[in-house]
Amino acid sequence: MKKRYFTLSRKQLAIVCTSLLMSWGNSALAGSATNNIEFSVTFVGGGCEISAIPPIQFNDGNVLLSADIEQGSAATKKVFDLTLINCSGWGLTPAIYVSGQTTTDFGVAMFRDQSASMDANGYGVLLSTPGNASFNGNNNLAISPSKIEAKNWSAETELSSITTVLPITAQLSCGDCHYASRQGGDFKATVTFDFVYE
Repeated sequence: MKKRYFTLSRKQLAIVCTSLLMSWGNSALAGSATNNIEFSVTFVGGGCEISAIPPIQFNDGNVLLSADIEQGSAATKKVFDLTLINCSGWGLTPAIYVSGQTTTDFGVAMFRDQSASMDANGYGVLLSTPGNASFNGNNNLAISPSKIEAKNWSAETELSSITTVLPITAQLSCGDCHYASRQGGDFKATVTFDFVYE
């Protein structure tokens, strides 16, 4: 039985401190000297956590034919939700970075881990998102910069108002399907989503 899957892990960004403002006031009285120092600080920043997502198997772990992959049949696709939780803060712009080992050997940038000699060859995982009210879409998250950017975001926008569910489509693909050494078997793609507030 052929199993093709990839795993996802999560990261969290903490707090960013911006500025420390200091003003000096001087006053002079007869026979004395006084310096007043006033310190003020503004902390901005915040973050979101990304909820854990279980490993994903295409076609429920059942065998897929190469023709299914070439035709992009429904069994080669999985849609899952990337869910942001515990979001708070303001003052910066959110983004989600996507990282993992990629290859362009098959004509299109795709995610796939290093393969052994008996693993499937000529296949990878395409990741895309249509976006949502808070994030722009991205048709291929394996192309650098692998980033899901905020949509119409200002520094005054509270992170607590962010749209927390972002649909992601994973598709098993053979790229342009012209790779000469294409062969069946198992393979894995491991992808990490990092929420950043920059």
